[in-house]
Amino acid sequence: MKLPIKETIMTGVCVAILCGLGTWQIKRMHWKNDIIQRLETQYENGRKAAPLTTAQLDEISDDKNPMAYGRVSGHLLRDQSILLGPKSEEGRIGYHLLIPLQVEQGHTLIVNAGWVSALWKDNGEDRLAVLPQDVTVRGIMRVPDWSSFASKNSPDNDFWYRADIAQIAKAKNLKNPYPFLLYADQVDPELADVKPIEEHWLPRNKHLQYALFWYALAMIMLGIFGIYTHGQNKKIPA
Repeated sequence: MKLPIKETIMTGVCVAILCGLGTWQIKRMHWKNDIIQRLETQYENGRKAAPLTTAQLDEISDDKNPMAYGRVSGHLLRDQSILLGPKSEEGRIGYHLLIPLQVEQGHTLIVNAGWVSALWKDNGEDRLAVLPQDVTVRGIMRVPDWSSFASKNSPDNDFWYRADIAQIAKAKNLKNPYPFLLYADQVDPELADVKPIEEHWLPRNKHLQYALFWYALAMIMLGIFGIYTHGQNKKIPA
């Protein structure tokens, strides 16, 4: 069988790229599995563990993809909180309450304390005034994400739709903010009228499906090349 040089080279390059993408997804799958296993262990041990130190928080922030579960103690900066949303909860419209937590050595950790009703938009200052300030927060620490369709923040008007840490820190004049949020599943003392939203969060791991997709494309391309080559060879006189 005679192979067309140009088509063979192009097919070989494309198949190599597709297989490379599939292999990269397999590596990502193993990486994500390690994170999930680590978080599962932290969920088991972190519920009763001592609050994390500043050094431990610094170590988490040095990770390229910080994800950790634990407890953090500090002082809530109630006057610098924001309402993120609107967000729905069991059919009701409200917001996520984000409050900066001042920890040791002047660092700040923004806490997603949970869901609050739409009433907070009108009388949030009064409700914030009765919240405790010195607290211990337990939850998952991770980089926030948001839909690409989410509206842009308007800091000047105090309208927030994206949990953009850098933007929030600048608008609220927060010192040394950590590059991740603490999504609370428990606050001690409890925050009145605030419903925690995160419980046993784990990152999605669909990398195996993605890998199979790329490998399948590579096989399809090889099949098409084989059919094409067979057809071309049939046209060549014996």
